[in-house]
Amino acid sequence: MDRFRRGVPDAKVYTQGFARKYRPADCDVMIEAFDAGPRDAAAYRDACLAAMQTVDKPHLAIVITSEEQEHLQGDDSPYLVAKATLMGQGVSVQEMQFETIRRGDLAYPLDSMALQCYAKLGGIPFVIAAPRTIAHELVIGIGSAHVKCSRFSDPERIVGITTVFNADGNYILSNTSREADYERYAEELLRILRLCINDVKKRNAWQPEDAIRLIFHIFKPLKDTEAEAVKRLVNGLLTEYRSVEFAFLHISDEHDWSLFDTTAPGLGNSQMPSGRRQPKGRCVPHRGHAVLISPTEILLTVTGPYDIKLPTQGLPQPLLLKLHRASTFTDIDYLAGQAFRFTALSWRRFYPSGTPVTIMYSHLIASLLGRLRHVRNWNADIISTAFRTSRWFL
Repeated sequence: MDRFRRGVPDAKVYTQGFARKYRPADCDVMIEAFDAGPRDAAAYRDACLAAMQTVDKPHLAIVITSEEQEHLQGDDSPYLVAKATLMGQGVSVQEMQFETIRRGDLAYPLDSMALQCYAKLGGIPFVIAAPRTIAHELVIGIGSAHVKCSRFSDPERIVGITTVFNADGNYILSNTSREADYERYAEELLRILRLCINDVKKRNAWQPEDAIRLIFHIFKPLKDTEAEAVKRLVNGLLTEYRSVEFAFLHISDEHDWSLFDTTAPGLGNSQMPSGRRQPKGRCVPHRGHAVLISPTEILLTVTGPYDIKLPTQGLPQPLLLKLHRASTFTDIDYLAGQAFRFTALSWRRFYPSGTPVTIMYSHLIASLLGRLRHVRNWNADIISTAFRTSRWFL
């Protein structure tokens, strides 16, 4: 905790520490120590409750776990039990493992952890310089996750998790679909969209003469009936505004397309198992390379040669962006550029992700909610109240 607060001397990163890097008003630390085995989730719950009985309730809790607890689920998982207990008291939770703490290069994980902690405390680490081409532009992500109660049970599909961002990538809020299963996806999607749009209208004080653009990043192809239902809903909510545009963009990495750049020589000169040396990322296009397939489809590279670890990693899969026919805003180049910029906006780490944060955040929320639903006394309503604008899922 001292290195987290003050930094790691002589390291390449995180030399300032949390206090100097993010300038919090105060940074006091209280440690709640206890004895427990790897499966003693009850001891974690008792320690969390004891920490909540202090005079000043903490703004953030850091829970220390271990690798052997990763596979545990429900009431057997110390991390999930601690997260459910603390979030029930309105406190965000950050996890760190013993094995990570004992690493020699502690500065790198501390740098990422400090970024997540700052975001969970309500800070805005960074956004993008988005061109202001319209009065109000919202980017709405809809994600899903497969969740299992145990390693041997059938998966449950949790869908309908919605995240809302400004055009510059600033995270505004999220809403959940009451952990709906796939069969009730369309019904719950309309409900949460109605709540989200009404909330943003009031927060940003939209005026009748304003122009509105809503861009949906969706994890699965929209059926025509679903797209028309969303279109009617939003048109009904926004009838008082000068103009309203929509774009339904399906973002997928499951397709049969590949992109090659035969002029790319690769980077470095790593030694292969056979003994010969070979550069990594040979014939791999750089990040941001896009190829138009049709007026409504485009391939986008989000993993370039610099993002590849080893020469044996193979060719990265590009993202396929497909615009639905019901869209009224159809500038596929603009939409692809925006989706690409959103891959560099993750507040979990400082390097880009393989998917836009609109989809990634929705997946993170859905996955955690699906796991927390199996913890005793977990109240999912807390997400729609105290944590609706929080980045508790990072």
